Amino acid sequence: TAHPSPAALRDATVSLFVSILPLSYERMNDTTNTHRRRTGSVAPNGNGTREQLVQGALRVLRERGLAGASSREIARASGVNLAGITYHFGSKDALLAEALLEAIRGRLAPAMDALRQDAPPPLRMMAAVQALQAAFEDARDLLPVYLEALVHAPRADTLRESVQELFAELRGFLADQIVELKATGFLPAWVEPEAMATLLVATGDGIALHAAVEPNAIDHRAVAAQAVELLLSARSQP
Repeated sequence: TAHPSPAALRDATVSLFVSILPLSYERMNDTTNTHRRRTGSVAPNGNGTREQLVQGALRVLRERGLAGASSREIARASGVNLAGITYHFGSKDALLAEALLEAIRGRLAPAMDALRQDAPPPLRMMAAVQALQAAFEDARDLLPVYLEALVHAPRADTLRESVQELFAELRGFLADQIVELKATGFLPAWVEPEAMATLLVATGDGIALHAAVEPNAIDHRAVAAQAVELLLSARSQP
């Protein structure tokens, strides 16, 4: 099977890392739901109301941010009474955490499916890029909320647990991709997958911050391309 050119693979790598960094995975949501079943906070036959609350929470987050997402505003946007938040989620914080994770998962799901295909890593990556290229632009309205969540996480147990889970999943995902790219010779042998994955996540968070503060002044793809080019340019060095 013919492989894509180095230039095409480089562009695919850049696009994948840029698109995925600021954007949960199914396992995170499954873990959250398992916890709720264990604690008894999931109501039987309440999926419709739960989804209303999640979508209402996302609308409030986009409009008012994390600090302005009161239980009353969420109930109003959802068309559900205040008691529904506690009944279905246990707390407002748990609802907000799930809403954020679900939004991220929705952006990543098509790319994750592509990356699970039985194909060489570079080809899987290029297929994933097609699904991710528009994801960052579509999720721009969530960037301020994402950054706000990072700031609040150290002082909010529920949010901190969700952010920690997100970071662990993201680092693990990127590290796995880096391992496979090293095996194909596309990345240099000196690259440490876990450390490089952490560096890429940190770079993505920085890009997200600047894109949120100066949305018209920052070319997020160009900035990230510079960082990835520094990595890829080392391939020819011992």
